[in-house]
Amino acid sequence: MSANPKPEVMEVQLKWEGSIAVLTIHNEARRNAWSIPIKEDMLRHMTMLSADSKCRGIVLTGAGGVFCSGGDVKNMKERGNRGTGFMERRLNMGAISFDALRLMVSGPKPMVMAVEGPAYGAGFAIAMGGDYTVAASNARFSGAQILRGLCPDIGLYYLLTARTNPGRARELLLSGRAINAAEAEKYGIVHEVVEPGKTLDAAMVAAERFAAIPPLAFALTKSAMTNSYHTLEACFRAEQDYQPVVGLSRDHKESVAAFLEKRKPVYTGE
Repeated sequence: MSANPKPEVMEVQLKWEGSIAVLTIHNEARRNAWSIPIKEDMLRHMTMLSADSKCRGIVLTGAGGVFCSGGDVKNMKERGNRGTGFMERRLNMGAISFDALRLMVSGPKPMVMAVEGPAYGAGFAIAMGGDYTVAASNARFSGAQILRGLCPDIGLYYLLTARTNPGRARELLLSGRAINAAEAEKYGIVHEVVEPGKTLDAAMVAAERFAAIPPLAFALTKSAMTNSYHTLEACFRAEQDYQPVVGLSRDHKESVAAFLEKRKPVYTGE
């Protein structure tokens, strides 16, 4: 009698490298598809890490040389009868995805993406959901939802337009055309291109660079960059709200003291 088949692993694994949290999408049997267990695991980790004062940065990557191939097409087929409650369940799962992505995009922690292989559909959005994106030369990016008869989701309209220009975002999202890492760098979609197998190392260097910045100033600047850059008035309001907070912070005082004393500052996020 044959042995029972090994169950599929669908999880986001967490490993610490000092104060940097490394999250790895593990769904290799489905090319790290954005499945329900992956969404739920990602939200759980992001919620915990966003509130953890010991965490000074987050790096997100995928297992097996694949970042994220997009939505779980096998699961789409399994739920394809579209019975009672189908759309409600889909919207609920979309809300989980959006909550996880919101913490990546506007949460307080530095977020660096290490992309190898395909980043399609939801994976494309997630690849742009951080503060810095490192791509291997073999990376591929596509707003592939439209090729499945769906609309782009989990913030892809916003994220792609913010990274590149509206005309380029329109062309890519309406065609579903896949682009390589060099083209993505040219369009401003990724910040750095490295050899395959080197993305995690490069992402860690970037994360450590962000981790050296005063945490409170970083968090508030990131929030302003995400939420207040659309108009000059919104920008001024963010300055008026945030500058008094950081101006009275311990980290600001420590920065001034360290400068005058010619020593390395020690930031606490207070």
